[in-house]
Amino acid sequence: MKKLVLVLLVLGGVSISANAQSSGDLFVGGSSNLGITITPDFNLNGNVTADYFIMDGLSVGGNLGLGIGSATSISLAPSAKYFVMGDIFAMVSADVLSIAGGTTTVGLNSLNAGVGYWYALGDNVVVAPTLNLSNITNSLGIGLGMGISVKL
Repeated sequence: MKKLVLVLLVLGGVSISANAQSSGDLFVGGSSNLGITITPDFNLNGNVTADYFIMDGLSVGGNLGLGIGSATSISLAPSAKYFVMGDIFAMVSADVLSIAGGTTTVGLNSLNAGVGYWYALGDNVVVAPTLNLSNITNSLGIGLGMGISVKL
């Protein structure tokens, strides 16, 4: 019985580490803050995302954001994720380019942070629900997000 428990623990550990984020992995995908607003104006926000793992458990990347609604907006934000415990990660991003309503702003437009869970649907696909603190530098917002990424 003790040997069976030991074998199950070892196999469980192997399967957990098989989904770990490894140095050199590249994931691309999309995410949304789930901020669909219908009244009084329709607004939908989404991001194209990329994450490159520079070492096990640490990625750098970026988000290209698009907002569609009463005013169309485009943004660019470099980002970083650090996996603090297994598949739980902390993230930070800085919106450094914003184009909205014909106005272009370059510089630190907003600083965003959050925590999330990297859930593997297989060897090459992950979904990541997140709890976000947005626009820390101006008017703090709290929201939920969801992302899906594919390993290239």
